[in-house]
Amino acid sequence: MAEIQIGDAATAGLKLIARRPLSVLAWGLLASAYVTTILVLFGGGLIASIVTLAQNRGTPPDPAQIFGLIGGFMGAVLLLGIGLVVIGAMIQGAVLRSELEPDRRAFASLRLGSQELWLIAVNFVVGMILWVAQVVMAIPLGIVTIAMGASGVGLGANGHDPGTVLPMMAGAIGIRLLGQLVILGVTLWLWTRLCMGPVMSFREREFRLFESWTLTKGHSGQIFVTMLLVWLMLLAVGIVFWIIAGATIGVTIFANADLQNLQALQSIPPAAWIGKLLPLVVVFSLLLVVGVGINNALVWGAVARMYRQLHPEADVATTFA
Repeated sequence: MAEIQIGDAATAGLKLIARRPLSVLAWGLLASAYVTTILVLFGGGLIASIVTLAQNRGTPPDPAQIFGLIGGFMGAVLLLGIGLVVIGAMIQGAVLRSELEPDRRAFASLRLGSQELWLIAVNFVVGMILWVAQVVMAIPLGIVTIAMGASGVGLGANGHDPGTVLPMMAGAIGIRLLGQLVILGVTLWLWTRLCMGPVMSFREREFRLFESWTLTKGHSGQIFVTMLLVWLMLLAVGIVFWIIAGATIGVTIFANADLQNLQALQSIPPAAWIGKLLPLVVVFSLLLVVGVGINNALVWGAVARMYRQLHPEADVATTFA
């Protein structure tokens, strides 16, 4: 019976980064370029509208300006969401392709075809399953905790001894916390059983989500430990990124007196203070590029390697393809 080699799977993303660093940067650059494009198209107008409203405090705002601000914001969010779903599938596909089809290296393994469309479909269904499961579990939990909390409030209002009321309120809080842990545990378990669906759909160019349930049977614990190690790596990377971001914010604000004074900031044109924030924008853009590439490489590199370990015929098929 095939088994998951936890150490090999957890470090598959690190090996991929070491093996193809430029491709990993290209994945992050694609996402960063798209986000930057949306910000350029919509950001200037939105910022100008917000600054104008701030400068005209105390006077009734122009309805056309309010509707324009809302419309621009909604348009930016819509385009950003749709684009990132497509780009996310392209990057996810590139990671899976790097692990499962290593000979297809052109264009950083990035493609937009049937495999990526299947990834979008499967990811959507997985997200819906996890969301529905959380809602189903949250409804009875909410009813129980609200009922206990209301009973405690009622007892307190009727003059009952706090020694009776407080334990009931503490019990409601405890049940809520315990219930949230159960919901989290069930969600993680469901993900471990369904996580091979995107890989199988990508590999076979068909919807293969529920076949993941069979493939991962008896391996949930190994998958969980593997992804826990991946999460710890991502946590370490995130801490480094937050330190860099925090230092950059501090230096940028300290070096620009205008950024320390909201009144002064409102009195200068948006283009001027945007220029003052340029170092911050550059650093955050670089962190986004590196972070997106590393995150996808670590997560989906590990999942793809576990698929290879559980489905060794895939390596044979690749060898003789």
